Amino acid sequence: MATAQKPKKKPGRSVDRRNVWLLIVTTLLVVGSIFMFAPPQEKINQGLDIQGGLSVVLTAKGTDGQAVSADDMEKSRAIIESRVNALGASEAVVQVQGTDQILVQIPGLTNTEDALNTIGKTGKLEFARLDSFTDNDVKTKIENGQFGNEATVTDELGNSLPSGTTEHLKVESGTYTPLVTGSNITNVSVGQASQTSTDYGVNIQLDGEGTAAFAEATKDLVSTKGKIVIILDGEVQSAPAVQSEIPNGDVQITGNYSLDEAKSLQTVLESGSLPVSFEYAQSQVVGPTLGQDALASGVLVALIGLAVVMLYLLFFYRGLGIITAAAMGIFAVLYLGILATLSAFGLFSLSLAGIAGVVLTIGMAADSSILTMERFREEIRMGRSVRAASITGVRHAIVTSIDADLVTLVSALSLFFLATASVKGFGLTLALGIVCDIVMMLLFKAPLIRLLAPKVIAKHPGFWGVKDAEAAAKDYEALALAEGTSTAAAEAGEAMDASASERLAEKRSGEAGEAAAEAARKPRGRFIKHDINFLGHRRIFLTVAAVLVCASFAVVGFKGLNFGIEFVGGTSISFHGTGDVTTEQLRTAFDQAGEPDAVIQTTNADGQEGFLVRTTTTSAEDATTRANQVADDLGLSTESFEVTTIGPDWGASVIQSSLIAFLVSIVLIIIYIAIRFDYKMGVTAIVALLHDLVLVMGIYALVGREVNPNTIAALLTILGYSLYDTVVVFHRINDNMQGDDIKCTFMTMANHSINQVLVRTINTTLTSLIPVLAMLFFGGETLKDFAFAMAIGLICGSYSSVAVATPLYSMWKTREPRYAKLQKKYGSQVGRFEFANPNAMVPAAAKAGNAMPAANAGSAQGTATAQAPNAAAGYAASGDKPHGASASKAAPKPPKAKRKKRPDKK
Repeated sequence: MATAQKPKKKPGRSVDRRNVWLLIVTTLLVVGSIFMFAPPQEKINQGLDIQGGLSVVLTAKGTDGQAVSADDMEKSRAIIESRVNALGASEAVVQVQGTDQILVQIPGLTNTEDALNTIGKTGKLEFARLDSFTDNDVKTKIENGQFGNEATVTDELGNSLPSGTTEHLKVESGTYTPLVTGSNITNVSVGQASQTSTDYGVNIQLDGEGTAAFAEATKDLVSTKGKIVIILDGEVQSAPAVQSEIPNGDVQITGNYSLDEAKSLQTVLESGSLPVSFEYAQSQVVGPTLGQDALASGVLVALIGLAVVMLYLLFFYRGLGIITAAAMGIFAVLYLGILATLSAFGLFSLSLAGIAGVVLTIGMAADSSILTMERFREEIRMGRSVRAASITGVRHAIVTSIDADLVTLVSALSLFFLATASVKGFGLTLALGIVCDIVMMLLFKAPLIRLLAPKVIAKHPGFWGVKDAEAAAKDYEALALAEGTSTAAAEAGEAMDASASERLAEKRSGEAGEAAAEAARKPRGRFIKHDINFLGHRRIFLTVAAVLVCASFAVVGFKGLNFGIEFVGGTSISFHGTGDVTTEQLRTAFDQAGEPDAVIQTTNADGQEGFLVRTTTTSAEDATTRANQVADDLGLSTESFEVTTIGPDWGASVIQSSLIAFLVSIVLIIIYIAIRFDYKMGVTAIVALLHDLVLVMGIYALVGREVNPNTIAALLTILGYSLYDTVVVFHRINDNMQGDDIKCTFMTMANHSINQVLVRTINTTLTSLIPVLAMLFFGGETLKDFAFAMAIGLICGSYSSVAVATPLYSMWKTREPRYAKLQKKYGSQVGRFEFANPNAMVPAAAKAGNAMPAANAGSAQGTATAQAPNAAAGYAASGDKPHGASASKAAPKPPKAKRKKRPDKK
């Protein structure tokens, strides 16, 4: 008895099921993200320039009444900055103020004591043998364990009550001999004081010198159970008895610390000890440097710009534009969810530099969506069905997007791990955005298109914006039959050199070929029909680029750059009791007084409203004169302000670390592209990037705009856009040169590749530029520097991919032996080509000839004509004569390795 066979499952069903599951996973992630970030203004930490925070002034105390040196103040500033960054406040401001003060502004923090417990500690750590102490009273207290008693407070009735804090025994410097100091520390970590203890300790690892000294001391004291005293900032933290020799340099500091106290001590020890001690001078709550009104207007304008972008995408791509808009929405939700999650753990604060990273990644998300739509439509034009194009086209687009994303990710991670200050925040937001973009493509965009393609998009091509691609595919298919090649090759040949392609169709297929060529000459649809000869004018492009770069260097050298207060320092003006004066009124008054780039923050000290204004004027006298003018204009008292000189908060260490991060990212980008593609791609991509950055700085010097952290954020954003755009073009060149449908020079194929992604480049630039221009023309004054640099950079980034990177790469590649032979064969004229597999479509067309409807009779006749043995299928695109073959061999044979391949291979 025969067993009943189970019906075989259609392969499409399992694929559809997988796509549905991916969309379900996307839905769960979206719901989780909304739960994490709603409402975003409360769930996402904001930086100082957006929400304001705590402003603390620390005054240095010189030893024996001597003045503190400028070198010690700069060292102290760098150490305090590293401590603040270790607290998670990566967007803080740390500036030298006057000759002996440091201004620290920490976003979101309102408790002065919490800040001072970490940033103001001197951090002077010492280990000393107890027998080295000369003060017998102190020595006795340490012997008896009386060095860490609980502090007390006295209430209104005079009762003494425990305060819950530990009061450490103070010792005077010089009354003991230090054994090991903080300079001998190489690593610091936090752990429980013991396996059974609820307290925490700080574990430190000593260097070679410290290890040797500690080993010798413990070896000497182990027999008597002598004690080693641990002293931090003149206070005894603990005095453990030596139970055994410690030869490895691992030491633990204990002192009844809570976890937060242990982590605070870890931060202090890791950053090093301050060269001078500081005492608290004053504190006040400060408002955002952007100003809430300016920020609100900037966000509103940017949202309006994004709405215009959405409308444009719907107009251009129709139904596919809805998928693009949905993909960007999914990206935004996932992105906000990650930022809110990091904020919940105190690992993220959003600043203007972070907003720059958000803007860039939104642009990348739009870019990847546009790239997918264009490749999907393109593969339909090349003769694939809607279903097949949804698989191959989407796959090719996603691979290209991921390659471009990974190149930018290399740069982002370099900035995050190596840079400091707001540059670090930019690197973090950019890296997170790239991860979200890749997740969105794989979990949402690709599955959705593949599900919709066979049953929805294919049945309603007009609504989904692929009807023009299908119509063009029929035209190119008829041309392919007339030329005896594949539809993809016919489309490429028509784009490279329309006249040569049409001559070949007419010669091979007579009137049918002429009719097919006429139909293919002006196909309907929003795409580049015929290649623009960009690389034919490569020398002009490169000459213009070189002149612009030289001119930029000359302008920067002659006029110089107008650096902001963050780089060069200046003066700080504190206004008190300003009443109803608004930020915009004060900004206008300073603009009229000759300080258009003043950084203005609202302040609140002891309930009194005021302003903190920082200007680039380095003369205290000039700043006072301008402050008096402002006070007169606003009706304020001339005694309502104080003027103090301040140093830069972007010190040499910040700039140096940022440059190191940039250089490392360049090297890593070249290495990645060399492994993935070709090192020549990496080198020329970096050349184009440097070209963009130099041009932006030249324009800044020319117009005299101030270079501030907003500008740096915009420059870093330009870096991402330029790399992304260049990699997309290079990826298409790489794909095309691996095909075997067309034979031509590298220069011709590179030029064709530029044209294939040109619509994507234009649409991506527009979608990114519209919100930026909206901020530039209608946003607040403080956002205009950022928008100005962004607008220039977007245009330069798109232009340099075509006019700098691709010409240099093509010229370099043409020198390789393989492509030099093609150059010798086809000449230097861009656009000359041959079909690599002439007559490839003839057998298939001949079989279909008898079954063709009357409407296609001409094409069938053309196919029969194409079978003539002397048909010039291999003609060079530049003329009627065969190029590289004799007249008797006008239809060259394909290479031996390819003779047995399927005749319809694309």
